Amino acid sequence: MKNLLLPLLLAGLVLAGCSSNPNAIEPNDLPDFEASYKVKRLWSEGVGDGLQDSQLTLRPAVTSLQVVAGDVEGRVYAINRETGKRQWRVKTGDRIAGGFYTGYGMVLYGTREGMAVALDAETGDTLWKTQLTGEALAIPVSDGNLAIFQTQDGHIAALDAATGEQRWDFETPPPTLTLRGLAQPTIAGDKVYAGFANAKVVALDLSSGAPVWEKRIAEATGRSELDRLVDVDGNLIVEGGGVFAVSFQGKIGVLDADTGRLYWEKPMSSAREISTSGAGSLFVADDVGVVRAVDQRGGTVLWKQDKLYGRRLTGTAYQGGLVAAGDFEGYIHWLNADDGSIVARKRHDGDGFAGTPVAYGDVLYVVGFDGKLSAYQLSPRKPSFWKRLFSSDSDE
Repeated sequence: MKNLLLPLLLAGLVLAGCSSNPNAIEPNDLPDFEASYKVKRLWSEGVGDGLQDSQLTLRPAVTSLQVVAGDVEGRVYAINRETGKRQWRVKTGDRIAGGFYTGYGMVLYGTREGMAVALDAETGDTLWKTQLTGEALAIPVSDGNLAIFQTQDGHIAALDAATGEQRWDFETPPPTLTLRGLAQPTIAGDKVYAGFANAKVVALDLSSGAPVWEKRIAEATGRSELDRLVDVDGNLIVEGGGVFAVSFQGKIGVLDADTGRLYWEKPMSSAREISTSGAGSLFVADDVGVVRAVDQRGGTVLWKQDKLYGRRLTGTAYQGGLVAAGDFEGYIHWLNADDGSIVARKRHDGDGFAGTPVAYGDVLYVVGFDGKLSAYQLSPRKPSFWKRLFSSDSDE
């Protein structure tokens, strides 16, 4: 266990000495803007004690029926997605890491002790627990037959979704020093796609775990171990025949989903979740708080919003024509997906966020650092009388 913990403890200190560390940047003040949307909080519910001082993230999971969230001390909650009423709560005692997956009647999560756990989505009862090879910081994923877990030591394990029995295991050796976190694997068709701390993206056969292709989206450069960090820690988006990924201190790029061929790549650095409009744009919050929209076809930056510079943004979430991201002071910022202008803002939790917000339909679900889960919906503001008057005059 000591051999496992040493590199992870070092990894927890990585950002404190890194040149692109947002904590070392003087953050911009809250920018002024003209709000063109109203923010309505639909409901709020407490989901435990949040992150405390764990330096982890705990992203909630959302389905058509429920939102699943919890805290690092092992309390797990299922909340009715529409009403905000609690469906169940369980005290598992697990030191939960990364975040939650829910689907196919299961809730899945990993622990800092390397345990893969499945709960019944209707009752919260434990279905199975399986010991993995290392700390399970990635959010798991499932297709109903297999549950896929990724661990900090470079393993991806496929477990039988009904029993927890291991079906296959894939390993790629991690670098000496890594960031503390992992990208969530993605299942698409008959493949599993995953990103690693060495900037490698792999496609694995879902049934056997055999590698279909492997490709690095960035190369480590620099003299020190800190300078050579190129982890893929956000998420992968598989869309339109491409696999989109971004690395820390590296690049953003797209690979052919079938062959791994690199179509394009651009310099960029992010260790947060990226999002997509589903209509040709990717949205990325980089490590210094600049948000960009990137064209999926060629990597062209469509717009850049730098007014949130230094505000330690979460990853992005696409919410019906808007791009949402949280900051270190607990504000959610909404940007127009067409031009990047800030159109709305709401303070959720003064201590920040437990993870990147999750959009489902036209509602955004957010968990604060201290464990407050809320659902937010936006509606366009009507222009003022004077604005309507002058707009009418100019039209004539």
